[in-house]
Amino acid sequence: MDDFRLESDWSEIKDGLSRRVREVRVELYGEHGGPLLAAALEMPFRTWMSYEMGVSMPAQSILRFIEVTRTNPHWLLTGEGQRFLSRRDSAS
Repeated sequence: MDDFRLESDWSEIKDGLSRRVREVRVELYGEHGGPLLAAALEMPFRTWMSYEMGVSMPAQSILRFIEVTRTNPHWLLTGEGQRFLSRRDSAS
C-alpha cells in the first residue's frame, strides 16, 4: 500500500510540474511559443514538448528553465507562492 501511495504522489508531482512549466511557457512565449522557449533553453522542441506532456525533466533542464524564465523554484515544484522571482531575489 505504501509503495502505491509513493507512486501516486510521484505521479501528482510530475503532473504538477509539467502543468506549471506549460503555464510559464504560455505566459512568457504564448500558446504557440514552444519552439521559442526550446531555443532559449538550447534544446530540441520535441524534448521540450515531452516535458510539457509529463516526461520527467532532468535537473539540468529544470535549472536552465528557472534561469531563462526567472521562475520561482519553490512555485515551480510546489505551485505555492509567487510564480516569478523578483529582481531582488535574483540579485543575491
